[in-house]
Amino acid sequence: MERKPVSTSDHLCRIIALFNQAGGVAKSTLTQNLGYHLAKRKHRVLLIDLDPQASLTKFMGLVPSQLQKTVADAIIDEQPLPIHEGIHGMDLVPASRVLSGAEMQLVSAAMRELRLKEAIESVLNEYDFILIDCPPSLGLLSYIALVAATHVLVPVETH
Repeated sequence: MERKPVSTSDHLCRIIALFNQAGGVAKSTLTQNLGYHLAKRKHRVLLIDLDPQASLTKFMGLVPSQLQKTVADAIIDEQPLPIHEGIHGMDLVPASRVLSGAEMQLVSAAMRELRLKEAIESVLNEYDFILIDCPPSLGLLSYIALVAATHVLVPVETH
């Protein structure tokens, strides 16, 4: 799939956190589908799974328990984002259950609120949209996603 070139002079990457404290409101599904439709419009899209349940990672066809590196490595050890490229026209930073322990480690980490934002800054010019799938809680993982985001999308269940 041919993608639009990213212009460096006027490029604005939108970082959208999909957040709701409730579970079961289709955050992961919406993240994947929104990313897919943006990619179909030839935008460069990075998905970041920040949920220890790793639903987005599974939806994208990866097996969390078989991954050597996840988003946890970037936010805890300050390593580069482990990007898996070209999955359904999008790139993915996967998650696994290790992220649950990473949240506990963040409690005592210096500058913890900026860890994800700083990791994302190194790839900003490579993407038009970065979509962050947040966990269903208002813990540190959601907090660092909200700090990194330029926009927040709150999916709600309709009745």
